[in-house]
Amino acid sequence: MKRLLEAAVALLLMGITGSAQTFRGAINGTVTDQTGAVLAGAAVKATDTGTGIVLSTVTTGDGQFAFQDLPAGTYQVSVTSSGFTPLTVDKVPVTAGGVYTLPVTLKVGQQATAVEVSAAAVQIDTTTVTQTNTIPDESLQNIPMNGRDFSQLIAAVPGYAGYSVGGFGSLNGTRANQMNWQIDGTDNNDFWHNIPAVNQGGVSGIAGVVMPLDAIDEFSAQTQSNAETGRNAGGTVNLTIKSGTNSLHGTAYYYNRNEFYAASSPFFVPSAEFPKAPRLRNENYGFTGGGPIIKDRTFIFPRL
Repeated sequence: MKRLLEAAVALLLMGITGSAQTFRGAINGTVTDQTGAVLAGAAVKATDTGTGIVLSTVTTGDGQFAFQDLPAGTYQVSVTSSGFTPLTVDKVPVTAGGVYTLPVTLKVGQQATAVEVSAAAVQIDTTTVTQTNTIPDESLQNIPMNGRDFSQLIAAVPGYAGYSVGGFGSLNGTRANQMNWQIDGTDNNDFWHNIPAVNQGGVSGIAGVVMPLDAIDEFSAQTQSNAETGRNAGGTVNLTIKSGTNSLHGTAYYYNRNEFYAASSPFFVPSAEFPKAPRLRNENYGFTGGGPIIKDRTFIFPRL
């Protein structure tokens, strides 16, 4: 009886793991032959092309495979099975909170081949009902925001209404401040106001910290998500932070807000005491960079 109970608990946990979705991404799919019959026991490998890290699994009895909790990036998926031509799928994108569904069909034969999948291709997530809206690095760097404050990115998410500065507003009709803010899956909620703890002046004992946009790889907002995100009814907002890879990469930035470049206010009237418009200066500068310490093993990505 005890062994039966242990087996039932193990199967339950396996089922939860198979469908779970976190702040990271996932790749799943089904391997079949040309007739549509599923292939059990096929070897599947997912390689992070940025870091060279390789993950391996085998298909289940119904031909399914899944890679959970993958860091955001681009992957190469290789599938092999005895008596079939090996297949390699390149440029498989993994985004924060997203599940990339990859159906694979193997042909009878031994000659190796490769199929390239466009990173921009839209795949339908057939695993969960989660609605994920992701703003990738290139887009979020070019969105104009006052002070380059990441919390204002929530205004670009469908279903958001309210004042975006500081994350105060409603997502999908919930009460204001009912969002779960995270950074790489860790808690980023202020204890008092339930707004992002980072990029605020310091409330409830939390020191004010500024998160530069150039350090953010993706901005992801999930609604109708599974229980593992939890905490707030308005959904989960997660920042994925950039990391080092096998290649050297980085940015340097300088932003200058100056009244000299701005148009004169129609309400300003020069006088002897104030002959010119009031001084308004705001400079924002810094850098990011990353690369390998030990190739395929250890990486670094400093940011300032």
